[in-house]
Amino acid sequence: MNRLEAAALALYAATVLLCTILVVGYGDGNFLGALIALTLPWSLVTVAFTWSLAHGASLWLFWLVYLGGGAANVFLLHRYLPRLYARLRR
Repeated sequence: MNRLEAAALALYAATVLLCTILVVGYGDGNFLGALIALTLPWSLVTVAFTWSLAHGASLWLFWLVYLGGGAANVFLLHRYLPRLYARLRR
């Protein structure tokens, strides 16, 4: 892994963590769209639980889904991004 790839993955992970803290921890809905877009496709699971969230469910499930989705995306990007770069260079 080169420095640029490591920096991009660290920036992505930090962005997901910051958006998760802002949305789940402080209830700032302005960053919800960004958080859902950053953690796709894993964040689509939370759409099924919006009714329960609106009726007082705990935010820990959402916290885990968003952070877990971000971690899964970091892993997948780390694993497959070099192959994609190599394919595009040909």
